[in-house]
Amino acid sequence: MIREVYKEFKLIKPLLYRFLLIIGASFGGAVLSIPIVLGIVLYDLSKSDFKSVFIVFVVLLLFSDSNSPLFSTSGGNTKDLILILIVLFLIFKGKMYIQFSYLKYFALYILVAFIGLFLSNFSLIGLQKLLSYTLVILVVPVLLFLIFDKGDGLVFLKQLILIFAFFYGFSILMSRINPAVFAQFGRFNGIHRNPNGVGIFSTLFVMNMFLIKDKLPNIFSKKMFYTLVSIFIFAIVISGSRNAMISLGIFAGFRFLRVRFLIGLIIILVLAFSYNFILLQLEELVVAANLEKELRLDTLSYASGRIYIWQACWMEIQNNFYFGHGFSYEEYSKWDRAYVKILPMLIHNYGNIHNSYLTIWLNTGLIGLIAYLIGLFVYTIKFQFKSLWLAPFIFSALFMAFFESYMVASLNPYTWQLWFAFFIVTVSFKPSVFSNKNPKESAMTKEIPSMY
Repeated sequence: MIREVYKEFKLIKPLLYRFLLIIGASFGGAVLSIPIVLGIVLYDLSKSDFKSVFIVFVVLLLFSDSNSPLFSTSGGNTKDLILILIVLFLIFKGKMYIQFSYLKYFALYILVAFIGLFLSNFSLIGLQKLLSYTLVILVVPVLLFLIFDKGDGLVFLKQLILIFAFFYGFSILMSRINPAVFAQFGRFNGIHRNPNGVGIFSTLFVMNMFLIKDKLPNIFSKKMFYTLVSIFIFAIVISGSRNAMISLGIFAGFRFLRVRFLIGLIIILVLAFSYNFILLQLEELVVAANLEKELRLDTLSYASGRIYIWQACWMEIQNNFYFGHGFSYEEYSKWDRAYVKILPMLIHNYGNIHNSYLTIWLNTGLIGLIAYLIGLFVYTIKFQFKSLWLAPFIFSALFMAFFESYMVASLNPYTWQLWFAFFIVTVSFKPSVFSNKNPKESAMTKEIPSMY
């Protein structure tokens, strides 16, 4: 086991050098971090090292989610620039393979959101956010295609899993050494500095690991794989994220029962409409198990304050029920402050609705919400037989979206994992993918068009 860990660790040494340089540059602020990060990405693009470009990009999204200057300086100042740089490179080099993106499934939603910007109070911020959202849906699968088409698939997947396991393992260790920074208020918050962020990321990442394991059973030894999985599950437990724990339970339960799309949809709807009944039963179970402190029973009945922001959001939705107030309206408008007199507890929830469906509804109206769900369901119905893990993944993600707004934003550590999962499910892996000597005639190039 130790020998295997050392062998696999060597795969991420080049990446760790990059991130040590990036983190060090944070001490110099934007003046130093921007040119260094852009220099690293430009170097990797010049070498067509798309796997490093992808990993640097998504790790910087993780850094940008942190409220610690050590990580957020580089991530926050460069994520938009890197996205633009990647897009320009792909266009200039003729590698913008739009047919491999998922825009076809979410084009209607993006169109509704774009029209909604002009039907509401137009916002340049909303337009920028919508553009970045669209570009991420485009760039993630295209970069993944280029990585696998070049024959770097196996190494890339190993590096991706190992680098995030390293950062999470490191932050867990630091939470024991310096809990004031990595475990505030008794809950592990990791690099995110937010325990709910730990829960969302870890849940999505664990599910993606099982999607990968399903397609590539021998990517790691059994012992190594479950050791890596346990890092993220342990992070979820010590973060105290109830949403993450239940979502992961749904994923495991649906996979064990081999639940397909239609049955899963019925179960999720029943759970949603039985929320109050389940809540009462859950409170009794928590008391019976003597877990009041660990599962924060005192905040369970009002969902840690989410109930108040949901009530305010529903009232605001009525002002533009069908077309919404414009993409990213909830972020920049400070709309919720008008409801503080009605809902005094709302003061603790500024800036986050904590519900993807209400957020989409508020921003793009009922029409936008329907368009988004149509895209998601059409994809799931089309590809659910490609992997027994897809339906459990989708329904776990949908449940988690009841309590978090991660589905709406683009440049965060969470949403890209949806498009990553879609790619892993829809592509058939062959050994030639990992040892291909002629990218123009690779198995990936031949197979992907027939699947989309």
